Amino acid sequence: MRNLIFLFVKHGGFVTFLLMEMLCMYLVVNNNSSQSAIFNNSLSAASNVITDKFDNVRQFIQLSEVSDSLARENAALLQEKEYAQFIQTVFKDSIREPEKEQMYTFMAAKVISNSVTRNNNSITINRGAAHGIKPSMGIIGAGSNGVIGIVKSTTQNYSRVLPVLHGQSSISASIKRNGFFGSLVWKGGDPTTLNLVDIPKHAELLEGDTVQTSGYSSIFPEGIMIGTVDTAWLIPGTNFYEIKVKLCNDLSNVKYVYVVENLMKSELEVLEKEVSNE
Repeated sequence: MRNLIFLFVKHGGFVTFLLMEMLCMYLVVNNNSSQSAIFNNSLSAASNVITDKFDNVRQFIQLSEVSDSLARENAALLQEKEYAQFIQTVFKDSIREPEKEQMYTFMAAKVISNSVTRNNNSITINRGAAHGIKPSMGIIGAGSNGVIGIVKSTTQNYSRVLPVLHGQSSISASIKRNGFFGSLVWKGGDPTTLNLVDIPKHAELLEGDTVQTSGYSSIFPEGIMIGTVDTAWLIPGTNFYEIKVKLCNDLSNVKYVYVVENLMKSELEVLEKEVSNE
């Protein structure tokens, strides 16, 4: 109480001045119609500005929830695409619709850390073993898709991804127009381009040709867009091209990805093991 009295004595003059100003304003507004209209209009305008600011803040906070919801919906749509299905029937005709079985599933995940400036980059996503993620699962980008990398290791709630921008990365890729395939690697430098190697010199190449996943692995389905042919040259002393591929997605700005699971991967691995043992 004593401190309150000292505070009033010290600042009492200023407080009294404010109270008198408020009283005068009240009397002016309530006894003059023109001033009352001006005050009400000003109060309404100020209220609208404050409301708009709060709405903007609320919408910004809700963006994360909206993005998560859209990512889940897109993952469900990806599973309905042709390349995510396994055709059961051997022959197709114009009468009978081929039977299909789900071969690939897609789970949405958010990127929580990423690098593109190192020789061996890394990406971390917020899905792990508790969500069914396992090493060697493929990662593709949201929106324009595009190959991001392959799961390297997991914890309960997180996974580390070996991205295509890594010296040890190698993805089986093909030229969409003619079907020639090779290995997609990164040799450092520009994070927007990769190198497609092992394409034979008799392959017809055109600038702008689409490069996609070949489907010759158990990680990615065939037909996932990777990028386009930028430049190509014959490697001296060999019969193969080396091709610069311009990526269709910007790995420095990846926010959401999809984890690709091949439901038939174990069958393929059994066959591959048999071949390796021969």
